[in-house]
Amino acid sequence: MSSRPGRRPALEPEVEKRLLDAVRAGVPVSDAAPMAGVHASTVYRWLERAEQEQQRIEGGQRARPGERQFREFRDRFMRARSEGKAQLVLLVRKAAQGGHVLRERTRLVRDPDTGQQVVQTERDFAQPDWRAAQFLLACLAPETFGRAAQARIELAPAGGGELPAGSGGSGADIDRLAARLATIREEFAAELEEEAGVVDAELVEGIDP
Repeated sequence: MSSRPGRRPALEPEVEKRLLDAVRAGVPVSDAAPMAGVHASTVYRWLERAEQEQQRIEGGQRARPGERQFREFRDRFMRARSEGKAQLVLLVRKAAQGGHVLRERTRLVRDPDTGQQVVQTERDFAQPDWRAAQFLLACLAPETFGRAAQARIELAPAGGGELPAGSGGSGADIDRLAARLATIREEFAAELEEEAGVVDAELVEGIDP
């Protein structure tokens, strides 16, 4: 895009790509900007101009052609940041669910029934991690699962019942929250007791017994 004299030109495509790639990876603007070869204040100024233009448009004023590049840059910037957050959420959720293969080993063994050689595959699977689930809940619903709510729940007696007098945390809402967290932990604990690996065996063609 060409620029008029006196107007700051748009970021070069390669510079913007490096910037957005870093933002998508979770790097703060203060560090992502120097990585892309631009000052952080420039990025903040572009975002501010885009926000001001958006407010003008929402206020009923006509869009200014010269500010379009800033609005488009802001849209790409916000999309990159959202994509980065989504990737991190998926990683935490994967850890919470478990079940993905951590290690796989294969070996030749002789089948005791047929006498044939077979390939035996042993896989170690990740166990569900309730701590990752709790962390994700605390981020997505801090008013219910955040640190303040968790601290009040931990005051409850191990066997249940009412909170101690003066603890500042009693009532049906706390009881319901404690029950929900207890259910989550019980479900993950039950899965942890299952076997850590699954063994599959299949015939290997072309191998003589």
